[in-house]
Amino acid sequence: MEASIPGLIFLGPIGAVIGGLIGFVFGTTQSNYRKIVNLEKEITDLKNNKS
Repeated sequence: MEASIPGLIFLGPIGAVIGGLIGFVFGTTQSNYRKIVNLEKEITDLKNNKS
């Protein structure tokens, strides 16, 4: 939601909403990226343990 403040300053209330949505999407993307990296690491560890 950190993008909503600049959006509010430059575009008004609509900019705040758009900035909030962009912030939400960015945060979700980062969270999912970390989960994927952790899962890939676990898969690699499992493959190495079976060898």
